[in-house]
Amino acid sequence: MTGTFSERIAELRHIVGDGQRLVGSVTCDQIYAHRQHEDLSYHHARGGSAKYLEKPLMDHYRDYLDDYVKTVLTDGGQPAMKRSMEHLSDEVEMTAPVEWGDLHKSGHPKVMLGGATVYDRAPKVGRLSDEELKAKSRATLRQRLAEGLTVYFMRHGKVMVIPGRNEPHGLRGRL
Repeated sequence: MTGTFSERIAELRHIVGDGQRLVGSVTCDQIYAHRQHEDLSYHHARGGSAKYLEKPLMDHYRDYLDDYVKTVLTDGGQPAMKRSMEHLSDEVEMTAPVEWGDLHKSGHPKVMLGGATVYDRAPKVGRLSDEELKAKSRATLRQRLAEGLTVYFMRHGKVMVIPGRNEPHGLRGRL
C-alpha cells in the first residue's frame, strides 16, 4: 500500500467492511432439529448424536478464526467465513442423527455483512412438510414394531405404549 495514512486507512476500511459486522451461520431447518440437538438421552442406532452442530463448532472454531485472521486484510474475510460455514455444514452431515437422512443433510450455511446476505446456500434437504413428517412417523412406527421394539405414540392427548421384546417380561402385552 502506498499513499498517505488517511488514504491507507480509507482503503483498509473499504476492504474490511467499514465496521460492518460479518456474521456466519449454519441452520438445520427441520422442525425437530432443536430437540435432536439438545436431548442427550436419545439413542441414534444408525449413527449421529446430540450436539451435532455445537460439537463441530467447538472443535474447529480456532481453525475458522485462523483462516479469517489470515485473509481479512486482503479480502475482507468474507471468503474465509464462507469456507468456515460450508465446513461446519459438512461436519453436521457427519455428526447429526442419520436415521432418515433429512436432518444431517439439512445444514444451511449463510454469511451476512452488515445485515445484507453475501452468501446463502440452500440446504441439500429442505424442511419436511407435515405430510412427509406423518409418513416418516408411520414408517418409524412400522419399523419399530417389526423389530420388536417398544413403541410410544400419542392418542387423544395420552401417551400410548406398545411394549416390545426389549421391555421387562411383566410389561409385555399390557397397554
